[in-house]
Amino acid sequence: MTSPRIIFVNRVYWPSTAATAQLLTDLAEGLAARGWEVHVIAAGGTPAAHNGVTIHRTGGSDRHGGLLSRTVNYGRFRRGAQRLLASLVQAGDAVVVMTDPPLLATAVTDIAVHRGGRVFQWIQDIYPEILTAHLGALVTLPLAPLRTLRDVAWRSASRCVTLGEDMRQQVADRGVPAANISVIPNWAPRELHTPAAPEAVAARRAAWGVADKFVVAYSGNLGRVHEFAAVLAAAEQLKARPDIVFLFIGTGARFEEVRRAAHARGLDNVRLLPPAPRADMPAALAAADAHLVTLKPGFARLVYPSKLAGVLAAGRPVLFVGPPDGEIARLLAREKCGAAFAPTEGAVLAATITAWQADPATLAPLGRSARAAYERQFTLSASLARWEALLRPVPAGPEVQLPCADSQP
Repeated sequence: MTSPRIIFVNRVYWPSTAATAQLLTDLAEGLAARGWEVHVIAAGGTPAAHNGVTIHRTGGSDRHGGLLSRTVNYGRFRRGAQRLLASLVQAGDAVVVMTDPPLLATAVTDIAVHRGGRVFQWIQDIYPEILTAHLGALVTLPLAPLRTLRDVAWRSASRCVTLGEDMRQQVADRGVPAANISVIPNWAPRELHTPAAPEAVAARRAAWGVADKFVVAYSGNLGRVHEFAAVLAAAEQLKARPDIVFLFIGTGARFEEVRRAAHARGLDNVRLLPPAPRADMPAALAAADAHLVTLKPGFARLVYPSKLAGVLAAGRPVLFVGPPDGEIARLLAREKCGAAFAPTEGAVLAATITAWQADPATLAPLGRSARAAYERQFTLSASLARWEALLRPVPAGPEVQLPCADSQP
């Protein structure tokens, strides 16, 4: 059967290094390499073709600014995406709608459906519930109409794709039939598939000045949905231990907050470093002895911390701070590759770090289990296979099952 065209819609794409841009670039180029005709509608720049993918640009900026410029850019992209999609989509096309900007589904789903497209909602985060979780009852009623429009878009889609089971349940609770929801986890960057060479890891630790220390790292976005109170509390308990260091590698909305808190508490054992280039990620992630993954409890069903996949690929144990009964905690227990802590358990986190530092032999099996979990669940090749099965038109007859059921987290 000839593969249909695929049209992805997302504000950011190559050469942007934003998280969803990198994921979309991996998927789009991977599908193109497998013979699919792939189009991407994204903001900014000049239309182009890159690695087999045709890129359609809406103009404007694909970068975040202040609230006003962000609002203007979001609106411009939505209008441009509507225009381009209306001129591009044909009957039978697979239209994959992501979630940057928030609620993008409400702007383009109807256009694709009315032109005979098969719409797939690739849900990276769930708005407006994220705003409600941040701001509380103050915005619940004003945002209700947006939630209703979003629900209609979800229910109009051929399939909604979530990153995990907790997100799947959130979508199901909004009236999307279970048969129309698939779980395909985000994968680790493809550069991480081949483990870093020991000499590269040693060089990275030396460059950071931590060659003789036990390194606990947080790598990636320091976002509003992430939990840092327990981490800072643990660092404060351990600040008299010069052999243990906490590295925050990245940037984000809460970067300055974490920096100021560490300074105010005199935490010389906390260091903030710029993001590692993607090509350097294998050594940068493997240079840590253990990695932090965090999530505020109120966001367990609204986002999935995709940095987890990279940590598992690097073969390092995970220290998860977040909902103790949530999906990440369940995965760590099932895969035996880390430990989970409630946001109030800074002292317990510090005690675990101390125990791991004192007995390095406990880390090796945790690291091996982490890598095994990556290879079973979070590889690009596994996700490509599941996306291909999902996007290909289903012939008449018995229902076609997606392959590799254990690719779900």
